Amino acid sequence: MDSNPENIPLDPWQRLTAVVQRLDQHIQVHQKLDVAKKYALEHPLVTLYIVAAVAMCSVPVMFFACFVIGSILFSIIGFLFVEGTLLTIGCVLLGVFLCLSGFLAFSLSSLVVLVWFSMTVSYSLLQSLRAKLQETVPGYMYGNQRPVVLTSGHKSSEE
Repeated sequence: MDSNPENIPLDPWQRLTAVVQRLDQHIQVHQKLDVAKKYALEHPLVTLYIVAAVAMCSVPVMFFACFVIGSILFSIIGFLFVEGTLLTIGCVLLGVFLCLSGFLAFSLSSLVVLVWFSMTVSYSLLQSLRAKLQETVPGYMYGNQRPVVLTSGHKSSEE
């Protein structure tokens, strides 16, 4: 083989063609094919025997090759069906889980908003009630003191 990098073509197809040409020159395939054709024409019975033997030996090889290719195809198709089924089940489970967690998150968020809103409204109602009590009940002060309640026209004394 030539070790000169300047003669090596850059295109892979050209490289392959160059390798095939070098092998053809080294092995001398054309000369050997010409010799085999000449022998086949001179000895037809031997050629028939060789062709029959090769054909009969290739039948089991072809059956085995068909079996291997069929097995590989069935394995791939079976794998696709099993994988497709598993992916479908996984997607359905993921969808159900996401829907449930979304519903749960929405429910809890709504509950928090509802509680916050009701507490705000309750607090504002309590504030307005306290303000009205301070206006209407004389001497009402929230805290430790008890409210003074008017009865029959006079003030009650605190005890």
